Amino acid sequence: MKPTKEELMGIIYESLEEVNEQLPNDQRIQKSPDAILVGRAGGLDSLGFVNFIALVEEKCAHKYGITVSLAEASSSEDAALEDVERFADSLFQRLSEAIPDV
Repeated sequence: MKPTKEELMGIIYESLEEVNEQLPNDQRIQKSPDAILVGRAGGLDSLGFVNFIALVEEKCAHKYGITVSLAEASSSEDAALEDVERFADSLFQRLSEAIPDV
């Protein structure tokens, strides 16, 4: 089953909810397409980001039956990890390429 961007946004938001439960209120990441994940002006620290990536990978593996390693992003993909929208676009592209057409 090929993913839709809406499904992936749902997975990302679910993962953010789980990570946010471990963060103080003033450090929580908003569930919005332009929310900053890493880098400038806030975002997750390195441990929070690793936890977030692991959750997204686990949820994608469960839903789509395929393992994708998001931690292995090349330097050219670093910008794709900056905010939720870019991350969702990158995830959609990677999963779409990895899942064969039925």
